[in-house]
Amino acid sequence: MPQVVFLPYDLRLEVPRGTSLLAAADEAAEMVDDDFFVGELCEGRHECGNCCVQIVEGADALSPVTESERKLLTELGRGPDTRTACTARVCGDVTVRIPNPVKHAERGRAQMQAHP
Repeated sequence: MPQVVFLPYDLRLEVPRGTSLLAAADEAAEMVDDDFFVGELCEGRHECGNCCVQIVEGADALSPVTESERKLLTELGRGPDTRTACTARVCGDVTVRIPNPVKHAERGRAQMQAHP
């Protein structure tokens, strides 16, 4: 099974091929006290961008970027090393960085900002 590494926590877990990075991040989040990943608030409709992660290694081990994902990343001004975790599917070993780890206390505020 492919391995996903989440930085900055250096969490490593094996996931079945085809698992979304979002599902892997949700599982990894259970391993730490912090809510290091806010995740998707738009239910995968490519509207919020809260699930963006930086691909450190293994970009070619992810499913291809979809047109709607590319559009959202462009609108958000994200670089080519960024993917939406709700869309990217794991096909091989990959290392991702959670760009803005958040503490439990900040989670509610982050959700409020995303949905006025």
